[in-house]
Amino acid sequence: MSRNVVYDSSDEGQVRAAEKGEADRDKDLQWILSSPRGRRWIYELCYGKCHIERASFCGPDTHGTSFNEGGRAIGSALMDDVRTAYFGAFMKMMEENHDPIN
Repeated sequence: MSRNVVYDSSDEGQVRAAEKGEADRDKDLQWILSSPRGRRWIYELCYGKCHIERASFCGPDTHGTSFNEGGRAIGSALMDDVRTAYFGAFMKMMEENHDPIN
């Protein structure tokens, strides 16, 4: 998950705010993954829109390749967060949505 920046680690207020923000984002992801609809949305975002298991290469178009790689990096980071924090929900999402033939 993304982290809040703490500019002064001796400032307990900044540290608490960063910890609260991180916990809130963690709960957001947990809430999304708690339903089949949320798991489908994450799956379609990562595999459909961010094409995490497809090549980013666009031939001689380096800008297109860079653009595709940026999307793939976002999808991969999100999928890594899901896999790391909620492995059970990740497996359920894959069972519900993944078609190994396509």
